[in-house]
Amino acid sequence: MKKTLIVFALLALVACKDKKEEEVSAEPITPTEEVIEEVEEEKPVLTIYEKEENILLDILIPRYYDKDVHQAQFNKVNDKWLAFEEKKGLFQVIKADYAISEEVNECTESEQLGIFATGPIEPIFFLGPNALIKKGTKVAVNIKEQPLWPEAPQEYLFNGKQYILRAEGKELDSYNYTDDSGKAKKYKKFKNYKLYLSVDGEAEQLVLDIPEFNDTFVKLLFVGDLDDDGNLDFVFDTSADYEVQTVEVYLSRGAKHFIYLAGEVSVDFSC
Repeated sequence: MKKTLIVFALLALVACKDKKEEEVSAEPITPTEEVIEEVEEEKPVLTIYEKEENILLDILIPRYYDKDVHQAQFNKVNDKWLAFEEKKGLFQVIKADYAISEEVNECTESEQLGIFATGPIEPIFFLGPNALIKKGTKVAVNIKEQPLWPEAPQEYLFNGKQYILRAEGKELDSYNYTDDSGKAKKYKKFKNYKLYLSVDGEAEQLVLDIPEFNDTFVKLLFVGDLDDDGNLDFVFDTSADYEVQTVEVYLSRGAKHFIYLAGEVSVDFSC
């Protein structure tokens, strides 16, 4: 009898063990998942060239100047001077027909000297005789947009090359206004404004570095080949204050990198 009980107990134990093994083996096996991390491709960092400056041009814009400040510049003006003008979309350098006049500034009561064209068209600027800019019609490309806001790079294609003007800066304020022609516009105030030029994407060169503006902003006056070397040159209005007018000429001929500041004039007409 004892032997029979022992046999039954062993059979029950074996059956229970087999049932547990079946339950364990019935659990689903979760496959191993391979985690693939996406690595963002790093954009190549462009080489930054410093701003180049080599003042070789004597230039004057048509307006009145404080005589005490600008007398030396007017002393250089003679019958060999040239004028860079735009007429119906055609840009050309011609012999300057000008007249110099004097008057007293009613606000400051100081003496002023003025230079203006004798004809109906005022030039973008007058310039002294030089070895870089010769008389003749200049090839120009259409300016994309005014002014040169930081969030709006401008691309120009010229003689098989790609030129990109890219600006950056910190926006401080903005407001809407109506210009003299009645057109609604938006003004944005920036500080630490920098303008860069790249050619065929190989590098960027610093062109302008303006800490702040007072109701003004950078404008393009000319994009084209001013020195006839097959590369783009630029003329900017870089006035940083509404009571100061500044014009800068950047040429490519003889540049170490892309362009350099070859001529500038700045006139303070504040009261």
